[in-house]
Parts: sequence; structure tokens; C-alpha cells
Amino acid sequence: MQCIAIVFAATLLCTGLRAKSANPQAVPAQGPAQVPAQGPAEKPAEKPAAKGPESWRLSKALGLPDWLKLSGMQRTRFESLDGQFRSASALDDSDHQWQVRTTLKADVNYHGWLATGELWDARQFEADDGSALDTGTVNAAEMVQLYAGYEGKSVFAQGDKASLIFGRHTMDLGNRRLVARNDFRNTTNTFLGFNARWESSSKDSLQAFFTLPTRRLPSDFDALLDNDVELDDENRHVKFWGLYATFAEAVGKANAELYYFGLDEQDAQGLATANRSLSTVGGRLVQRPAKASFDYELEATYQFGESRTGTTSNTDLDHEAHHVHLEGGYTFEHDWTPRTALQFDYASGDDSPTDGENNRFDTLFGARRFEFGPTGILGFIARSNVMTPGLRLVVNPRKDIELMLSHRPVFLASDTDAHTPSGVRDQTGGSGDHVGDFSELRLRWNVSPGNWMLEFGAAYAANGEFLNDAPNASGNGDTLYGYVQSLFTF
Repeated sequence: MQCIAIVFAATLLCTGLRAKSANPQAVPAQGPAQVPAQGPAEKPAEKPAAKGPESWRLSKALGLPDWLKLSGMQRTRFESLDGQFRSASALDDSDHQWQVRTTLKADVNYHGWLATGELWDARQFEADDGSALDTGTVNAAEMVQLYAGYEGKSVFAQGDKASLIFGRHTMDLGNRRLVARNDFRNTTNTFLGFNARWESSSKDSLQAFFTLPTRRLPSDFDALLDNDVELDDENRHVKFWGLYATFAEAVGKANAELYYFGLDEQDAQGLATANRSLSTVGGRLVQRPAKASFDYELEATYQFGESRTGTTSNTDLDHEAHHVHLEGGYTFEHDWTPRTALQFDYASGDDSPTDGENNRFDTLFGARRFEFGPTGILGFIARSNVMTPGLRLVVNPRKDIELMLSHRPVFLASDTDAHTPSGVRDQTGGSGDHVGDFSELRLRWNVSPGNWMLEFGAAYAANGEFLNDAPNASGNGDTLYGYVQSLFTF
């Protein structure tokens, strides 16, 4: 009832705001929690929402000075799933949840001196003992960002810019496949440490960071059911660092990116880890979409080091894995600006459980909704032991409406490894490699541009031979999922 009241109140408020708008057709860039799902066209979730005509903003309403900004959002989403595909026998065949996230953010920029504090309150309602529930859903009353720093002109060349921050912060890098500030997921990845960035006048950039990833709390199931408040912490035995370089218009109008990430984690303080000691190197080439033209995106990643198969294992394995994303699209010169795209993703799986190696690609702190469909209580595809071509179509029948259709056949990269989202595995490979066929429909409606957006989505996963025949498959048949979401930005 609390969630329904929140949606109802937001509806009344934003309907009033829309009535005042001089141009309700205008569509802003998506707010801090909304990321366009268009592959190479994707923008980082940290980009602020563009203000539509008459958009209401908290800072303006309070008459704050230019150096201080207050902003936030309230999102309520109802999700329903029928035909549970996960292998855990304790899960019900069907599930539904209300997922509610409310944020408040304060930004200070005083003559180049920076300070930011951001509070997230992420909760669930109506989950039960048979629900899929973890720290990706619940993180109540948590300060996800609290940092200070400085940004100004670089000493290296005229027109260059540089910044340095220290504290707890979120990150979006590249297309967010390996490091992301989460959007669709109810909670987000955060990191404690320093983050430095340099940008030239020609938009080339270099970013360097060294951090301790934050551990979301509480982690036990009963506490998550009760939305208990427990402050997150960082473990000094888990370290994450990296370099990310961008070269503007390196190949024609296409941007090139090169990156290196290091991750080192060890069991400590009674906390079990997968003891990952990984180096991840890769590159990306992206040509952004434009009307009446082709676009493309190529990304390749190689990963090596040592890891274990999970937190319950005590065996260190040599780790060698890789990932490839290929995409080509075309945007038509039409009032609906349709864009169609062909996609292909491959992330390696473990070839053998007894060869002393782990070949399963680790997506680190990446996001997957923009590419592989809704996560939440679904999350049918992950960037690990997967091979999946895809077809996607995005149209805008009106300036305030976006419709997306996609379809992906899903295969295992290694038929002896697990389908990681479900935990289903046949170590003999006798159940084949066809996981299933995944289709998605999504509609976004900017009811009050800059303030209120409604989103509706549905997905259908038709089981392939693997999910039908594998020894620990759920046996629940095909999966049907749907959601409705209200997002109010202020």
C-alpha cells in the first residue's frame, strides 16, 4: 500500500506539472537513473537530466546559489515473473515485488572546489521466503556518494581540464560493461578511493583510479526481507584500480578507447571471496548513431590472473577468459527516427571443471540491462559463458514516446559450464548449449518532460534444450516477465 500511495502521489503532482508545460512533446535526455538502451548511443547514467519547459527543480524552488545544487529522484517499479528459471529449489515458481528507490543528492562547486553527498534508499515490498532477493534489491538509507575534490584547468596545455576527487563515489566507464553506476538495478556499485581525470581541448581523456569496492549490507536474507538499515563498509583486502583512455575521432568520426583494470581480493575478517587476482585489458571503437547513417561498436576484452570458482572453493585456478561485443546499426531518415541494429556478444565459459583453469569471463562491476534485458527479479542473460546474437529496433512514434523491441537466441559458450544467472549446469555437456530464446518489449513515455516518466516492459524466455534437460534445471517451463515503472526526477 505504501508503494501504491507513492505512485499515486507522484501521478497527481506530475499531472499538474504537465498541465503547465508549454510543450509536452519535448523529450529530455534521460535522468540520473535512466540509461538509453541503444548500444553505442548509450550515455553514462551520471549525466544530469536535460530540463524540459517548465520542469520543476528542487534547487530552483529553494532559491539556492549557483554553487549549490540539490537534486533527486523517486522510482517505484512493480515486477512480476511466472516460470522461475533459477535452479534453487527454495524459490517459488512465480514471484512479484515492488522495488522502491528514493535518492537525494547535494553537489557543491565553489570556485573549482567540489563536494558531493548522495543518499539512496532502496527497498522492496511483498517479497517472501520464495523470492529471488539479494543486495541488488535492498540497501536502505545508504550514503552511496560522499567525496570532495577539485577541478580546473590542466597545467599541461591550454584548454585542458583536470579533476581529482577522493571519497566514496560511483563510476561509469565506456559503455558500462565492466564498471557502472547501476540504473535498472535497485542498488548501485560504489567505491572508496581516489579518481583523477584529464581531458584535452580535443576531448581526448585519461582517467585513473584506485579504490576499495563497497560491500552492501545487510547480506542475510531475513534482514533484506525486513529492509533493515545497516551501513555498508569497505574491506581493505579487496582492491580495484584502473586506467581508461579515450581518443576522440580516432578513426573518422569514431572514438577509440583503451583500458586496464586490476582487481585483487583475499579472504579476510571472516569474509569468503573468490580470491580473484585479475587483470583485464581491452579496447573499444564506437561510431555514434546519426540520422540516415550507419553506426557501429566493437569491443574486445582479455582477462587473466588467478581465481576460484566461487566463495565456497579453496582451490586457486589459473584464470584466462575473453569477451567480444559487435554491433552495427542504421538510423532511418523518418519522423519516427527508427534505428535497427544487429548485435553479437560472446563471453567465454569454463572449458573443464578438472583442468586447473577458470575460463569463465568475469564482468567485474558492469551493468547488463541496457544490452541483455531487465535485471531485477529476471536477469536471464549475463556477460559470462554466453554466446548470443541479437536484433533490436527502436522507434519514436512521438517525441515523448520511445518503443524498443529486441530478440536474442541464447547459447552457452561452453556446454560444460553453468548458465550463470540460473545456476543450472551439466558438466558432461550432454544437455546441449541452447539455453533459450529471449524477447523483450519496452515502452517509455515522458509524461512530463524533465520530471516524470512512465516505463512499461515485458519479456518472454522460451526454454531451449539446456534448461529443459540439464540435471538441476527448475522444470518450471518458459518464463514470462513484466513490469511497470514510475520515475519522478526533481
